[in-house]
Amino acid sequence: MPSNGKISLEELNKRLADTSVSDEELTRYFEVDEKRSGPFSPVLALNPQTVSIPPTAEGTERSAALLNSANFIARLRRHVAFNARVGEGSYRGPILVSEGDSWFQYPFKLSDVIDDLMQRYAVFSLDAAGDTLSNMFREAEYMEAIANTGASIFLFSGGGNDVVAGGNLAAHLFDFDPAKSPAAHLRPSFNLVLDEAIGIYSKLVRQVAQKFPNLQIICHGYDYTVPANGPWLGKPMAERKITDPALQKAIARVMVDRFNERLALLQQTSARLHYIDCRNTVHEDEWYDELHPTNDGYRKVAKKFSDKIEELSPKPKAVETRANKARAAVSAETTSYRATVQPSQAASRSAKPKDGPAGRSLHIGLNAVDPGHYAGWSGELNACEFDAQDMYEIAGGLGYEAKLLLTANATRDNVAGEIEKAAQDLSAGDIFFISYSGHGGQVPDFNGDEEDGVDETWCLFDRQLIDDEQYMMWSKFKPGVRVLVISDSCHSGSVIRAVNPDSPQVAVVANPLARAMPSNIAARTFRQNRDLYNKLGSSLSSVEAQTVLRAMDTPISCSVRLISGCQDNQTSLDGLGNGAFTAALINVWDNGRFSRNYAAFHGAILSKMPETQSPNHWSIGPKNPVFDAQTPFAI
Repeated sequence: MPSNGKISLEELNKRLADTSVSDEELTRYFEVDEKRSGPFSPVLALNPQTVSIPPTAEGTERSAALLNSANFIARLRRHVAFNARVGEGSYRGPILVSEGDSWFQYPFKLSDVIDDLMQRYAVFSLDAAGDTLSNMFREAEYMEAIANTGASIFLFSGGGNDVVAGGNLAAHLFDFDPAKSPAAHLRPSFNLVLDEAIGIYSKLVRQVAQKFPNLQIICHGYDYTVPANGPWLGKPMAERKITDPALQKAIARVMVDRFNERLALLQQTSARLHYIDCRNTVHEDEWYDELHPTNDGYRKVAKKFSDKIEELSPKPKAVETRANKARAAVSAETTSYRATVQPSQAASRSAKPKDGPAGRSLHIGLNAVDPGHYAGWSGELNACEFDAQDMYEIAGGLGYEAKLLLTANATRDNVAGEIEKAAQDLSAGDIFFISYSGHGGQVPDFNGDEEDGVDETWCLFDRQLIDDEQYMMWSKFKPGVRVLVISDSCHSGSVIRAVNPDSPQVAVVANPLARAMPSNIAARTFRQNRDLYNKLGSSLSSVEAQTVLRAMDTPISCSVRLISGCQDNQTSLDGLGNGAFTAALINVWDNGRFSRNYAAFHGAILSKMPETQSPNHWSIGPKNPVFDAQTPFAI
């Protein structure tokens, strides 16, 4: 050791490699380089008061090499500690794998969440300060680690960079306005940043849960931080003339709340995902900087993790029965085949998962309607039953409890009964998937909720189902339920652009027919059944008018997403094997290989359609960013 009491770089390297030297002992040799640090990405510098750095080019190079390996060294030290705990033979607790940002690894300067948990549990740490959600998901180191260690619990920390907009918060704030609330100072783009983050979370959770069906996943939100003139919160707000500490703090609370709300929604989609709400855990005087708690603050957060770990592992097992034993369970690949269901017949299929959110689905296909109701018109089509059968197979393969209603069995009462049963049975986090293939129609608008003066309908076997009736049915679903409607019929753009026609990617349908009730038939059907539709319209416009006036007056509680075969003023084409829209959808779905969100799914379908048919995509009800970010049909 140099005579001035400082240690040399060689000695520091030795101490870093010696796992008997605690992180607390090493803290004094480092300091944080504030200028080079990023959000949730602290950059360390050597403390010149305790480390002797030769004032030469070689000394600078050696010290830089040591600092660049800080994350690697910290991870290596943790791996040594993990192997020692597992190898001692007396450990009877759960095996854990952790992946996260600087709340899970703040090398040497702070005792973070994982540092605290490792005092009690065997944790195989993959954490790295500054690691981003997208990078963690892209590299997916946790998949191999979970398999190799036989872990029963996966700890995940991510999204902090997104909460502070990756260090670019000022771009997502409006200038100070005394008339605006704290929330109103955040631009809509901030929500898009969070939605993208939650989309990655959703994919990661599903990736892990599908491969390791017995694994429990624990994630967490962040606590209410205090802006302190730092580069991540205080200074970006000041750039927008937001300088009042109370207002800064209130805006930061809104930011943290929005991220936590999205994680709480995500938790509803998986029984094996456990979200820890850390809000109001760390006191205001327990923050090391704007984004990281002190050791005492981290200890309180770790206690919440420990409580959840104990809850999920009530019966300790000998580690030797699990360590180094992969639990990977490879999911069987979904195969598509034609259902052998006779026309005009109902069928049901159940492949409900053992746990997690429930998926219920209903698939309706009509190749004809009852001439008795439709003024002698049978409305014969070719491929609607095939469409319904294909949707039924997709749903069943993904674990939905699926029901099929074909032609004569697709009556108004049967359809309404299945929808109402689903509304009664499903709870927050569950999903109802309904597909319809058949004729679309229009009737006069009785309650004044349609700009074009007509209500769009599904032509069920014994009568038309009006879009206002559907809205009433959606209003019966509980808060937090997701409803997905796939409608391959004419005038279906709101029943809940141009592409190159010469492109080889455009869907081609042999012998196309329009899935539209002819206008003369629609008029005759209405006149023949005037009393029925007048009575229905009157009841909707009086007793239920306040609800039927869409979400303006009485918002529905569930989140409904419609992807339809065309706009309200267009027709959907029929075919021999599938309708044009359903054929394009199945092509894009590609036996489950499509891995992007619903907006991208709609865009990909649109690119394969003829210019005369433009599928629509829109939603009603409360916004559900988890639903937005999910892959199509995901339970």
